Amino acid sequence: MEQLDLFADLGEPEAPKPEKTITLPKPTAGQYATTVARPPQPKPQQPALIPDADPAPARLRPEFAIRPADGVTFGEAIADAWHGSHGGNRMEIPVGIVATLALWPQKEHARTLAEFLRGLDVEQLIACVREVAAYWWMRRPDLIDTASVLFRWAEAERFTKNELAAIRATFHAALNANVLDHTGREDPAWNAEIDLMSWTVTTLRHKSARAGLGEYHTPPEVCDMFAAQTLGSDPERIGAGFSVLDPCAGTGGMFRSAANHVRSMGIDPARMTWFAQEIDPLAAAGCAVNMIVWGMGPNSMVACGDTLAEGSMWQRAVEHRRMLVKARDDAAAAMAIARAVHQVERLVSGAAEAA
Repeated sequence: MEQLDLFADLGEPEAPKPEKTITLPKPTAGQYATTVARPPQPKPQQPALIPDADPAPARLRPEFAIRPADGVTFGEAIADAWHGSHGGNRMEIPVGIVATLALWPQKEHARTLAEFLRGLDVEQLIACVREVAAYWWMRRPDLIDTASVLFRWAEAERFTKNELAAIRATFHAALNANVLDHTGREDPAWNAEIDLMSWTVTTLRHKSARAGLGEYHTPPEVCDMFAAQTLGSDPERIGAGFSVLDPCAGTGGMFRSAANHVRSMGIDPARMTWFAQEIDPLAAAGCAVNMIVWGMGPNSMVACGDTLAEGSMWQRAVEHRRMLVKARDDAAAAMAIARAVHQVERLVSGAAEAA
């Protein structure tokens, strides 16, 4: 989907407790004997045919599952955990939990990280949502602002008992359904094998709600076919300035297929421009998360709005990005000044105490 007319004039810079043991009493001599005991006979010595070998080293556990859950199974696990715990109708919470785990910064340690997260209480899990959002806001403030609906709920001071139980159950369900196996690689190409955000949104949302919104996410196999037909097989025609626009992007399924297709031709999708427009705020938030998870690069943006009513939202998205990058830079500068002042105060206080 080459959009030369739309993007040609718009350049954007990249900114164990021990167990008790029971000792059984030893039987006395002849206690259970039915015949007269005879002295033990020495066994003939056998020549050693094979020298004693060193004990085998302990096998390392693989960090990634060999057959992780597929998209349908994953989505159903999230929906069963949330609704089974009577979490309510706040879809942004379970979708935000999946987004948090998909965006977890530490990669290549899926099993170890999953075990660590399972050991956290629900308040600590909610804190993880805030920390992940803050981490990525410092790196892609525009995308995290678009996805903010998935993280703002974690700033609430109080949750109902059912919500807390549902949050914990959903975290565990996502981990058990291999969310980190799907999104925990350093290579974003591995993380783009499946669109977990799409399966989560479509499974949580009732079919009548999807019909009312006119929301029908394109099956991944169809997206793959469209991408191959549209982009072709000639890498020469896809340069660094190549741009792809999806005016009804959903969670970005078409982008996932297109990115995988250009990777198969030896092209890094992070060198291209990706622009998504989507009317549903929840789906747009999922698309923004996927832009990061799939490694779509610095020139990837998502705008939430009605394409039929507004047309192109490129200029609005560019201005939104510039505003958020400036806010991020101002916040980083203020934090640097505050840290410097704190260090000076510590030095002055230490010198005064020494005197």
